[in-house]
Order: sequence, then structure tokens, then C-alpha cells
Amino acid sequence: MMLDVRVSVFPVINGEATVLRVLNRQEVLVHPENLGMSPENFGVFKKLIARTYGMILVTGPAGSGKSTTLYSILQSLRSKEKNIITLEDPVEYHFKDIRQSEIKPDQGYNYADGMRSILRQDPDIIMIGEIRDADTAEYTIRASLTGRLVFSTIHSNTTIGTIARLLDMNIERSLIAYALNGIVSQRLIRKICNTCRSSYVPDPEYLLYFGLDENSYSFTKGMGCEACRGTGYQGRTGIYEVLELDNNLRSLIIERSSMSVLEEYVASANMKTLKDAAREKVLMGVTTVEEAAKAV
Repeated sequence: MMLDVRVSVFPVINGEATVLRVLNRQEVLVHPENLGMSPENFGVFKKLIARTYGMILVTGPAGSGKSTTLYSILQSLRSKEKNIITLEDPVEYHFKDIRQSEIKPDQGYNYADGMRSILRQDPDIIMIGEIRDADTAEYTIRASLTGRLVFSTIHSNTTIGTIARLLDMNIERSLIAYALNGIVSQRLIRKICNTCRSSYVPDPEYLLYFGLDENSYSFTKGMGCEACRGTGYQGRTGIYEVLELDNNLRSLIIERSSMSVLEEYVASANMKTLKDAAREKVLMGVTTVEEAAKAV
């Protein structure tokens, strides 16, 4: 197995702190069908990435699999007929038929600089590794309004929180409302080891959180074995919340409605939340109640 390792060295008072990030191509380069979305969420997701223009943002904390989701989108959309360009920091995985560019901030080439030039390449699809500042956000949004399909990541905790994050960057509400097609919020959870899987009764507080009754459902966990190195878990999967913006939600954004009003509207639309997705993974026997609760 070939593994890529990204090394970060940081000076501390006792010397240097080193962190190694192991990148496994086989785990990252997955197709959208294998991300772990529920059928409902995957249906909305497929609809969003099938559009020819607009912006889709993937959000979540560090290490939640956002890059994997972006790469899965690229894999499903790439073809010789489409001009796909990426701006990444760094380029971790190389694709045929895709023009990938690596930003170099120390040389004066950042995301905002790249976005200023990228439209001259007449792209059909643009992937931006991360929206970090107001300039990048505005250039990315305006690119999506000129007939391009744009994907990127942004740090926020929820789908509606992503809208608040863009507002904090002083992006005009009308631009947010008309540029955004959808937002994907995600987390990673550990899967139960199949070698040492066994029935158990979870703590009542976790069952209460998910509205589950120990007498109505059966629950499993890994007891710990050599295969999972005593952890009870082996492998990971994603849980997702996929929000598609409709005209009513766009109107609420433009009308300067509060975040609580936006959240109430989304809740009334019966969108499957991260908590719903985590609960579903528990009932499917994919993960434990404790792991699901920790993720959401």
C-alpha cells in the first residue's frame, strides 16, 4: 500500500513539534455513492452536483472529511468535454483531465489571486480548496453567478451557520441567496469492528438524546480484539446534512431574517439533520450510540 505523508514542523520552547498526516489514496478517492449518505440526502446531493452553475459549499470541523467529499464530486464530474480547474493548498491527489493549481502564499499566489485569473481560463467547473477570507468568498460567489459550477469548503458548524459565516465576511445577502445552490454539513464517525461485534445496552442518557428505547431496539458495539487493536472500531464513514436552497429560503436571506428564523424554516422543511443521520447509523448497526452522540 502506498501512503502519502504530509509533515508539519512547529518550533516550541523545548525544540520542535512534528505532526505527520497520513493520506491514504484508497480511502480518500471514493465515489459519491460510497460516502455514506442516506438515500434521501444522496438524492438531493446528486441533484445539486448535476447543475451547470451555482455554488455548493461543504462545511464541518477540521478532519471531518470535507476534502474527500470534494474529490468524490470531481471524480463523478470529470470528463474530457469539461474544463475543470482547481485551486488547492496543497494539491494532495492528482487527476487526469483536471487542471489543478497549487496556491503559494509565500510567493504572493493565494486563493483570491487565483480566482482573479481563473475565469480567463473559461472553466466549466471550479473547485476551491477552502474559503478563508472575504476576498476569496466574493470572487468564488461571483464566479458561480457567471454560469460556472463552483465547489468549496468553509469552516462552520451547521448548514445555516455557513450562511452566518458568509455574512460575517460582509458578503451581500443577495449574492449569498442567488449564488448558493446548497450546503453540505458533515462529520466522520467510527464504524463498529465486525470481528468483535456484540450486543450491549447503552447509557440511558445517550438513548434519551436520540429518542431511543432499549426495549424497542437492539444495539451493538465492538468489545475490542486484535483486528481493531482493542478499540472496538474499525474504519470510518460519514454522516451528512444536505440543504438545498429554495426560493422561500432565498427570500428570507434577502429580507434579513435572523438565523433562528432560517433554522426554523429549514426544520419545517423536514430536512434530514446530522442528528437524524447519526441516529440512523446507530439503528443500522454501523456505529455505537456513544460514537454518534460524540459526533453531533
